Amino acid sequence: MAKSRGISADIQSPRTKLLYLIYSASNSRIKADPGVKSSLCSALGYKSDGHFHYDWNYLMNAGMIEEKQGYYLATESGKKEFTLQSTASRSNLTMVVIGVAMIFFTLTLKLGLLPIESVLFFGVALILIGTLFFIISRRNKPALSSNAKALLKELNRR
Repeated sequence: MAKSRGISADIQSPRTKLLYLIYSASNSRIKADPGVKSSLCSALGYKSDGHFHYDWNYLMNAGMIEEKQGYYLATESGKKEFTLQSTASRSNLTMVVIGVAMIFFTLTLKLGLLPIESVLFFGVALILIGTLFFIISRRNKPALSSNAKALLKELNRR
């Protein structure tokens, strides 16, 4: 019986790291120069060229990466693999910005440099940003069939 890997192991797999490296590059693409694949293989710690090419072919056949106009690029399908991660990163960065803005507003209000209405504007901006993150998170949730939803309701009643 094969040992189950789990999501955490999949996220750290060489294949996911390969896709993420291309996704993270400028414009989600890298130049298809000679030796690039070999450099990727070494940089990502593949044990053999065979393992690397197996993962490369898997990503190409799955339509997650493609070679186009002299570049290897992450397709929309490949980019979607990191939607949850990028949304969480954006959310974390937003929290830091909010914290800095709150300190800034507190100091400027205390010193009388900003009118009190600026707090209203800041509150509206936070509501809009929160709504945007809520909409994005709903889109990233796995879609359950009506049968699965009914079963979930029944299981929650027990």
